[in-house]
Amino acid sequence: MKTVANLVLLVIAMVWVTPGHAADCKVDKPAADLTLEELDTLYECVRPDLIKGYQKKKKEKALAYTDWKAASTTPQAPGTHSGQYLMTYVNPVGFDQYIQYNTDSTEMPNGTIIAKEAFTITKKGKIKKGPLLFMERVGLEAAPKTGGWKYSGLKPNGKKLKVKAAGFCHACHQAWPHQNFMGYPVEAVRVKG
Repeated sequence: MKTVANLVLLVIAMVWVTPGHAADCKVDKPAADLTLEELDTLYECVRPDLIKGYQKKKKEKALAYTDWKAASTTPQAPGTHSGQYLMTYVNPVGFDQYIQYNTDSTEMPNGTIIAKEAFTITKKGKIKKGPLLFMERVGLEAAPKTGGWKYSGLKPNGKKLKVKAAGFCHACHQAWPHQNFMGYPVEAVRVKG
C-alpha cells in the first residue's frame, strides 16, 4: 500500500510541479485545498531555489541551517507570518528541547537558533520566495526587551532583512510567554520527540 502511495506522490510531483527554480514550481488548485503531501511535494520543488538565494551572500547562519534538523514534517500553512508557508529548522543546541513543544514555562538553552524558511503561493498558483527568519536564544542579560531572544532574517536574495526586533517580531511572539516566546508549528506537522 505504501508503494502505491509513493507512486501516486511521484506522479503528482511529475505532473503537478516541475523541479528546478521556484518560478517553475506551480499548483493547479487553490492553495487552501492542498493536502499535506501536495504541500510537501511543492516544498521539495522550491527548497533548492530558496537555499540558493538565502546563501548567496554567504552569511554564517544561512550556510549552517541546512544541516539542522527539521522541527516540522512539511511547511506549516499560512498563519501569523504574513500569510507565508513556513518550514522550521532548529540547531543541535536546542532541537531536543524544542520538539517537546512545551507550553508550560519552557526555558530554551542559550545558543538555540530556530530558522524558518518562508514562501507564499499566489492566486495564480505561482511560488513567491519569502525570507529566512531566525530566532536566536541569547539570554535575558543580552536581550531583556525581547525575552532573551534575538530576531533576524535574510531576504530571498541573501541580503539582511531590516526589521526592528522588539517592535516587530517580538510584538507577536509576546503572545507565547509561557512557551518562552516560541510559536510552534501546528500539531499536524510537528516532528515527534
